[in-house]
Amino acid sequence: MNFKNYNIVDGFNIIAPAYDLANDAMTFGLHRLWRRVLVREALARVPKGGKVLDVATGTGDVILGLLKERTDIRVVGLDPSEGMLKVAREKFAKTPLVPTHAVDLVTGDARQLPFPNDTFDSVTISWGIRNVRPHAEGLREMLRVLKPGGSLVVLESGRPELKAVELAYRYYARLLPHIGGRIAGYLPAYKYYTHTVDEFPTGKAFVAELHECGFTKPSYRTLGGSIVYLYTAQKPSQS
Repeated sequence: MNFKNYNIVDGFNIIAPAYDLANDAMTFGLHRLWRRVLVREALARVPKGGKVLDVATGTGDVILGLLKERTDIRVVGLDPSEGMLKVAREKFAKTPLVPTHAVDLVTGDARQLPFPNDTFDSVTISWGIRNVRPHAEGLREMLRVLKPGGSLVVLESGRPELKAVELAYRYYARLLPHIGGRIAGYLPAYKYYTHTVDEFPTGKAFVAELHECGFTKPSYRTLGGSIVYLYTAQKPSQS
């Protein structure tokens, strides 16, 4: 399949209604646990009354996780797909624990964030940075909107570092598009997913990219047998 002209936003608009169900099927529900790790990592770095930006917020699971843990913060979710944001709004409306004053959902591009400099205490993005092309444009925008000393937390799939896992992962990766495509009714979106995972610079390579974009203290650890990566980095503090 030629992905040169694939429209990412259109793909997400199509699969949005079944996105959560497809993720549950493809990861056996583990994506919810991995997002929880991201949420706790981010919140550990957010002061009382702080502000968090969730880029590529999708159907809003990270926002729900953030507000479940902390009711004192304000969260802005940004996504280019109106279809995904529609599902997020419906989900929030059914969740009485979500204070409407604490959440803003914005349609936008990670490469041109519609926020002033030095706005957020933390920026999170889960399974979204692969779709920002080039990655550096999105990373520099996230750096710009972070407050000095603020943190970036990234959750992303990647090729496994553990050789023992690699063979099983290759088989699993071949199955994923068919599982997700059957549930969501649109196979190209999930073929594109596996394509971008194969291309994405994982582990030390992405840490180097964070450093090149101006972040300090970039690091990572693996989850799920090293098929998922959690990256953290910081905006330099003002002297």
